[in-house]
Amino acid sequence: MSLERLAFLVWEYRDAFAAGVLITIQLSILGMLISLAGGLVLCLAGLSPTRILRWPASLLVEFFRNTPILVQVVWVHFALPELIGVKFSAFTSSVIALAMQSSGYLAEEYRAGIESIDRGQFEAAQSLGMTYPRLMRRIIIPQAAMRMLPGILNQFVTCFKSTSIVSVIAVPDLMYHAGLIVSATFLPMPIYTIVALMYFVMVLLVSWLVNVLARRLPSYSQFVRRPEAA
Repeated sequence: MSLERLAFLVWEYRDAFAAGVLITIQLSILGMLISLAGGLVLCLAGLSPTRILRWPASLLVEFFRNTPILVQVVWVHFALPELIGVKFSAFTSSVIALAMQSSGYLAEEYRAGIESIDRGQFEAAQSLGMTYPRLMRRIIIPQAAMRMLPGILNQFVTCFKSTSIVSVIAVPDLMYHAGLIVSATFLPMPIYTIVALMYFVMVLLVSWLVNVLARRLPSYSQFVRRPEAA
């Protein structure tokens, strides 16, 4: 099929493609924002010396990381409501599932970043009477965040690509609209080629944006407070 024909299809169904792209972007942003907090909570709980916090957190991290996103989407939408008695919309279920999986991976990114900090900094701050929460907030997490940044940004790209699976529960994302267009036109090859190219361009754009952001962020040494100044 010629490029002219592909361009014609994109223009003819531009509203459907645009609606799908918008939902895809919304899912990615919401899922990632929730997982940034969820991953940190799981990480801190997993590093806790208290078993009642550490064991459940470790179990959740492994569950989120080691089950496919398709299974998580279907489980959250169809099984979780049976357990808690609350029915989610397809969009909400998708956000929860995306946040669950990303939280599992981010928890490991956070853990690796925190454990990479020299233990001497923990001991120095504690010797000055700094409490553990303040130590983590002012000394450890700011430094670890800069070391974790590449992994966090890479997880955002992964989360963005994972949104393509949510059409299985009828979320009107890009893949869902592509399926509707194929049903109307009986042209699967050009339509799915267009969708593949759109994902390719969007992921390249997201990767470029996060790389620009990473270069513009200050070094952790510019905002980490010294223990004696706390």
